[in-house]
Amino acid sequence: MSAVLAALVAGAAIMSTALPVMAQDQLAQGEYIFNLAGCEGCHTDKKAKGPRLAGGRAFKTDYGTFFSPNITPDPDTGIGAWKYDDFKRALREGVAPDGAHYFPAFPYTSYTHMTDDDIAALWTYIQAQPAVAHVNTPHDLSPPFGWRWLMAFWNLLYLDQGPKPDWERGRYVAEALSHCHECHTPRNAIGGYQNEKAFAGTKSNPEGIAIPNITPDAETGVGKWTEGDFNMLFTIGMLPDGDFVGGVMSESVSHSTSKMTAEDRKALIRHLQDLPSIHNQVKAQKAKVSGENDWQ
Repeated sequence: MSAVLAALVAGAAIMSTALPVMAQDQLAQGEYIFNLAGCEGCHTDKKAKGPRLAGGRAFKTDYGTFFSPNITPDPDTGIGAWKYDDFKRALREGVAPDGAHYFPAFPYTSYTHMTDDDIAALWTYIQAQPAVAHVNTPHDLSPPFGWRWLMAFWNLLYLDQGPKPDWERGRYVAEALSHCHECHTPRNAIGGYQNEKAFAGTKSNPEGIAIPNITPDAETGVGKWTEGDFNMLFTIGMLPDGDFVGGVMSESVSHSTSKMTAEDRKALIRHLQDLPSIHNQVKAQKAKVSGENDWQ
């Protein structure tokens, strides 16, 4: 065998082994992004023992009830007929393949800041999941909140589109992936963020539960928390007083924060500790759905 032919054969062998490894790496990265983004919790109707990622989970809000869609690769009822560009546009712009606008109950206002690499990895992972034929449940919204065309104007006001290369890792984890501010930041009458109160808590989330202030205010927030307190919350869901979180925050711990790398968890904690301190008392309530004491 000539030296040239031997080199070609060796090169082909390297490529044949490198490509699967690259694909496996992207799949693993996609699973990690999937967990941090909380996809399973929103897109699985566990209360009704629905199929994984097949949608149907109800989210009751002041505007009506939203139902999460099927995101399995089923070509008829899921996203199996989508192309990668369709998926990327949904996360970046909040727009479906047919041009219809999504409602911000789907947190594309956060996912829009994901990097291209993370979006591609997430797409690879979701496409590798089992396809499930499960028809989507239409939203039950009060007019005019169910008029999708109005979202074009809403996006002009509130969608800050695209990646943020200047963000440090903790902010990226908190706001682009885990979208903590989606729950912990109050909104105005039409669902826009009240950014002057970012992370300062709200009186009620879609389950009717008060969501606490997680800014470093010592009296009404988490200013007295240590890094260890945050770690206990994010790994096993335990609060500094020994109680455990319930409801949506419990899901976030189970599906997301407990699966973060130690480095990402540390970066997230540092970001929360560096937030502007906002004095905003939010009284905890009983969880209407889970029936448990909740801290969110």
